[in-house]
Amino acid sequence: MKNFRGLSLLSPALALALAACANGAPTGRAAGAAGSTGTQGTAGSTGSGTAGTSTPGTAGSSTPGTAGSGSGASGTTGAAGQTGAGGAAGDVGGVGTAGSTGAAGATGVAGTGGGAGGTSATGLRTGPFKIIVLTTTDEFRHDSIPNGMQMLIDLGQASAPERLKIAGLAADSTWTVDHIGDGSGSAPLWNGPTCPPSCSVGNVKEADEFAAKMTAENMKTYELLYSDNPTGKVFSNQPNGTAAAKKQVFVDFWNAGGSWAGQHSGTDFENSNAWTWFQDNINGGWFTTHDNDGTPGTINVQSQYADNPILRGIPNPWNVGDEWYVMNRNIEVVPGFKVLAKVTVSNSMLSTAPRPAIWSNENTNMMGGRAFYTIRGHNKTVYAEPAFRQLMLQGILWAVHRLPGGN
Repeated sequence: MKNFRGLSLLSPALALALAACANGAPTGRAAGAAGSTGTQGTAGSTGSGTAGTSTPGTAGSSTPGTAGSGSGASGTTGAAGQTGAGGAAGDVGGVGTAGSTGAAGATGVAGTGGGAGGTSATGLRTGPFKIIVLTTTDEFRHDSIPNGMQMLIDLGQASAPERLKIAGLAADSTWTVDHIGDGSGSAPLWNGPTCPPSCSVGNVKEADEFAAKMTAENMKTYELLYSDNPTGKVFSNQPNGTAAAKKQVFVDFWNAGGSWAGQHSGTDFENSNAWTWFQDNINGGWFTTHDNDGTPGTINVQSQYADNPILRGIPNPWNVGDEWYVMNRNIEVVPGFKVLAKVTVSNSMLSTAPRPAIWSNENTNMMGGRAFYTIRGHNKTVYAEPAFRQLMLQGILWAVHRLPGGN
């Protein structure tokens, strides 16, 4: 046994405890009892008992036990209280609906109108465009040409009331008009089977203007060439061996996606076998004879084209008068052409069988070239008819890929 000096200075109880500890013996009194398991509390702090007495921590309380008096040995650490049960997990929030991805803007179609035109999600072209109007007359000249020109100018504007009838039409599907006519703006108007000497000067000026404007570079700035009652072999009669070059300018325009539209004597044009490509691809044929102006006729839409957007809102049947053409061939059998409507002229001295009145064609090269035509349009009064103006607006917009539902 070790000798503990000064032991007598301690209290008897403390001296015995220290002696026992030194000998590995248990202390004079048992260790304090473990604190009760706390209910969902944190562990009780260790109580410091009096000599041999330890006050256990209050069950479940995180407050430390009161220290025992004296400086006896520390009581045994109370058992930790049970860990409180965790709160119930909150419901997982629903996954938010992802926002729709905006449709990607399509790549602009390289327009014949210089610079890329935009394309909408529906495949239609967007944005303003330019048309060039051909009024050159090598033969008969209609006095309704200025009326046709004014109609085109009116319909091209955003304020045209006819546009309100086309659901979904883009506000920017407008156009401006340039002109290939007589160079002076004052070509004489005449009515006869041949051009009298008085109109020769005017026609020379027209030919000069045609030569100046029908160039590859100039035509690149337009999306559509419109025939406002031109007549004769305007391309084929070009002077100084330039006819083939001028024809090629238009062929290239068509094959690059350029379009054409016209009315009435747009088929009294290249009216021979001198340029059959034009009939086979653009206007379908040429007229050979006609009923007198104002002859009543009834236009009926062909059943297979009842939903064609060009004809939307047009009366069916459509009872009107005009100078009804008879063509040199059946347009329905010309490859690619669609006869949308026919006219029946019941009191005609020429033919009472239904004959083509409105037709269209599309270039098969997939570049976008389109052609639209109606045989109506001889008299000035026709250009004031609401249904005729609606038809021409929709036909032009279809030809340049801007008519809703037209793709």
